[in-house]
Amino acid sequence: MGAAFVAPFFFMWFIIWKPKDKFTTFSNNIFSLEKDAREFAGKSIKKKIEWDVVPYNKENYDKYWYK
Repeated sequence: MGAAFVAPFFFMWFIIWKPKDKFTTFSNNIFSLEKDAREFAGKSIKKKIEWDVVPYNKENYDKYWYK
C-alpha cells in the first residue's frame, strides 16, 4: 500500500480595519496568500488607520464580515 497523501492546510485571508471604534471588513476581497492581503492593505489603507489580516473562517466571518 502506498503512502497516504496529506493535503497541506490552507487558509484564505481577508482584511479588517478600524475606521472608527470597531473592526470590520475592509472590502469583499478574499486572498489566497496572507502576503498578498498585507500588500493590498498596505497600499489601500491610510497609515493612520489600524488594520490587520485575518484567516477567513467562521469565527472571523461572524465577528467582522460587514458588521
